[in-house]
Amino acid sequence: MTVRIANAAGFWGDYPDATERLLASDATFEYLQLEYLAEVTMGVLDRLRDRDPEKGYATDFVDYVVAEHLSELIDRGVRVVTNAGGLNPSSCAARVREHAAEQNVDVTVATVTGDDLTDQLDGLHAEYGLEPFEDDTPYEDVADDIVTAAAYLGAFPVASALDAGADVVITGRVVDPALALGPLIHEYGWDRTQYDRLAAGTVAGHLIECGTQVTGGNSTREWEAIEYDNVGYPIVEVDADGGMRLTKPDGTGGEVSRATVAQQLVYEIGDPQAYLTPDVAVDFTAPDITEVAGDTVAITGCEGSSPPDSYKVSVHVANGYRVAGNMLYSRPDALAKAERAAAVIESRIEERGLSVWETRAEFVGHDAAHGPAAPDRDDHNEVLLRFAARGPDREDLRRLGTEFAPLSLAGPPSVTGLTDSGRPRPRPIIDVWPTLVPQSVVEPEVSVGE
Repeated sequence: MTVRIANAAGFWGDYPDATERLLASDATFEYLQLEYLAEVTMGVLDRLRDRDPEKGYATDFVDYVVAEHLSELIDRGVRVVTNAGGLNPSSCAARVREHAAEQNVDVTVATVTGDDLTDQLDGLHAEYGLEPFEDDTPYEDVADDIVTAAAYLGAFPVASALDAGADVVITGRVVDPALALGPLIHEYGWDRTQYDRLAAGTVAGHLIECGTQVTGGNSTREWEAIEYDNVGYPIVEVDADGGMRLTKPDGTGGEVSRATVAQQLVYEIGDPQAYLTPDVAVDFTAPDITEVAGDTVAITGCEGSSPPDSYKVSVHVANGYRVAGNMLYSRPDALAKAERAAAVIESRIEERGLSVWETRAEFVGHDAAHGPAAPDRDDHNEVLLRFAARGPDREDLRRLGTEFAPLSLAGPPSVTGLTDSGRPRPRPIIDVWPTLVPQSVVEPEVSVGE
């Protein structure tokens, strides 16, 4: 027996036709997972929910997966697991049921919640003393500006939803690999102490969670030879003993090789010998990665140990506003023109008395990515000035946004590329303040059906 899990979304904004591509291929799989959430995404979802209490979920899932392909997925016996629920899994599930009714599809939808700790944070801090683990900012300094807080739940609630017969499982915040590990726990009955098996499922989930990043996208090895027009989405086949093979549909672009798999394996993991999830601590130095056929790689030897006794909590904090605008200057003296324009904007901030915490001028093509191309170089064909500012007052930054367009007539010559009709708009800044809470204070909830 083997369980095949395909991925059709590595982030909210991935190709909307990825599910269509997978279904149109000859590939077979029992599960489709879609991963939509990043830290920045949670801040976006909070703004959407503020505008409409029925929002706060990844709408691409409903619009491009459910609306277009739910019937075929159910007919083919493919079960769907996704974190598209974001901050509002129940509303997302309701929309899925509405589409199912319109398509006359009999589907059981489950949600996994309990991750939202926003209203509990003050009490948790009073009892446990919440501390950040990325900087020294105390809780008291962020408490009044918290917009949402979500614990990263594990895979066992996902498995419970599948045990209860769910065809579609919609979660809030879970660790990304849980979208694959949950189905494997359900299928194979792995228990909480089978750490090597849980480690294998976590590796499988980690490899496919970013979609085409494991099948050649973003690869640094001989990228010129990779076909990018139709990069295949990954499919991982996992055995009961934790051995697995990673591949992609035949006839698709991209590449599955030891290099692409190894690059994804070490992506965003911190300590490679202790990748921590609520279910298991994984040693990412243990797996053997072997090319076994064209675009097929085997991964064996996964090892795990007991998990931590805490959940990571991503606390999202409002921290003022930002505004950014672009202006493109051409040669001769492109860099000097861009530098003069930046100086003019700085002087206007001071002249107008605008409340600004900090500014940043980047000269793209000269120093924005890797530092100055050369200390004395100014022979660029063009330089893009990206000027950004952040501050506490939306209106002041809106006023700053009006300072860009006038430079087309009142600034250095040879300029183009003004954005947002010349007046970039301020946007809220949502920072992340990560912390830990005991697992004992978080109660995952599984709801199946209406």
